[in-house]
Amino acid sequence: MEEDKTNPSLIVNGDMEDDISMDLSTIAVSGVWSYIGGWNAKAAIVEQKENSGVNNSRCLAIIALDEDTDVMFAQKVTGLKSGGYYKASAKVKTDMIDGGMGANLCLDYLWAPTSGALTGSHSKWQDLVLEIDDVPENGEIILCLRLGNTAAASRGLAYFDDVVLKENQDLYIRTSKHFRLVVSQDLVPISDQLVDEWLANMDDVYECYKELFRGKVPFDGKIISIRSKEIDAWAYAGNPIQWNKNYIYESLQTIRRGDWCFGIMHEIGHNFAPYISSATYAWNWNEEIFANFRMFYALEKLNAKVITTASVVQADGSFESQEKTYTGSELLQLYKSETDNCYDRTIGAGRAVEMGNALCYCLIRIKETYGWELYQDVFEELYSIPRNEEQEKNMNQWQKFEYFLSFLTKHAKVDTNELFSKQELQVIKSYLSTQQ
Repeated sequence: MEEDKTNPSLIVNGDMEDDISMDLSTIAVSGVWSYIGGWNAKAAIVEQKENSGVNNSRCLAIIALDEDTDVMFAQKVTGLKSGGYYKASAKVKTDMIDGGMGANLCLDYLWAPTSGALTGSHSKWQDLVLEIDDVPENGEIILCLRLGNTAAASRGLAYFDDVVLKENQDLYIRTSKHFRLVVSQDLVPISDQLVDEWLANMDDVYECYKELFRGKVPFDGKIISIRSKEIDAWAYAGNPIQWNKNYIYESLQTIRRGDWCFGIMHEIGHNFAPYISSATYAWNWNEEIFANFRMFYALEKLNAKVITTASVVQADGSFESQEKTYTGSELLQLYKSETDNCYDRTIGAGRAVEMGNALCYCLIRIKETYGWELYQDVFEELYSIPRNEEQEKNMNQWQKFEYFLSFLTKHAKVDTNELFSKQELQVIKSYLSTQQ
């Protein structure tokens, strides 16, 4: 391998040319590959192969042909930047790998970040890459070459060679008060200024959610990363918020047109779910509804703009999917009339079917009469009640809905039927009673 002197690899003996002990070790050592073993290690054979690596060099091999196993070689790496971003890579070949995670790179702790899995048979060298974003304060990590993984054991043969660990210089990173955008540089089609303006808007959204929950914030107020990932959804909430790399470029393009990004506002809303204070979930019958409800609060307060796809009724009664722009409280129209699960097509039509946006519309309609302070009071009390998982698992969605209504009626000082009509409650009950 030709060494990049401006960004050298931090792995020692990454090309596997120096001798490596195959003795089972209990700890990873700085600057040395150690065989750590793992689950069902007796089923594995480990070797340093001659003339089997890249360009007929030496390489490491993990062989488990008869039984599933989960074993690894590991090397401790020190002196990394706390909070820095790194990328590990390796050349990997496999043969007859069946099941589980197969050959992979990972860090050495339970449910640690893992590269893509390589299974089956690959006679040509494949590149595995692991992006590392969670360097601890002591600047140390343990990088592992692994066959199998936690709850994902495998059998077969895996060869590893040319292991590299470098600072990840392929990333685009911009930071605001509450967020840090960390994505591949090629996924950003707009200027730094536009990105900074958008992140500042997300800061304002965060402050609105904080206001709605009277000062409660997720993750002890730490900066939330928004990170590009290969995932099976548009995005996942958490820290980091994982953003499907296939949607980032197009989404950032719409920021040129003033879009605040419905999806990311929604995921930030999820981060303000009851788990921010270990509060009860007994009232939260559908977190997707409440994430959109929180988002509406911010949109209305900030008069923010979102561009999204709507299902719009036509003159002949049919529906057409089209892009629409909603500013501030205009988004209420989406929940009322312009999705398959909107109010007009479900509750309003007496249809007991999936009604997520319809129920979100109903919650906002209550706000129109009683104000946001009602919800602030309700959430303040609900978020002060510790979680009782035994209680929650015995409640269906209708029971959770009723539980939530009891707090609304308590703080609004009205009968439930003043919040919903009897006909609406019957349709809602018919559906939610069937949902666990």
